[in-house]
Amino acid sequence: DVSGPPMLAHKATKEGEVVAEVIAGHKAAMDWVAIPGAIFTDPEIAAVGLSEQQAKEKGIAVRVGKFPFAALGKAMAMRSTDGFVKVVADKNTNQVLGVHIVGPEASTIIGEAALSLEMAAFCEDVMLTVHPHPTLGEAYMEAAAHALGQAIHIQNR
Repeated sequence: DVSGPPMLAHKATKEGEVVAEVIAGHKAAMDWVAIPGAIFTDPEIAAVGLSEQQAKEKGIAVRVGKFPFAALGKAMAMRSTDGFVKVVADKNTNQVLGVHIVGPEASTIIGEAALSLEMAAFCEDVMLTVHPHPTLGEAYMEAAAHALGQAIHIQNR
């Protein structure tokens, strides 16, 4: 991690790949937005992209969707219902700006969220993606739907 924070092994690996590509004469660039982080506590914590506060500090109006693991069948079956998935999206475009997860397998679920940021996906893209059932990953889909006021398994605002 010679380039500075965040000090994450997967970030350093990607930076090394980019450097190797540039040295080889290929076009390559680092996307600093889509770098997920995870804390392996119980429950796990993971995040990628902007927080609600960071987006507001950048002058971006946001919409937020939040889905509790307590409302998810897989989490209930695992008896691991603490936590939630939170989606921060641009209020005008619905583009996903950040995802924050506290709960079971947060470190695994965050990969899909990182892909969403890398591809500049919208909440509609996440919501319309068919997720296997029952899985913990459904919580991300449900949070995106909630951001749009289209949640099925929890009350919309």
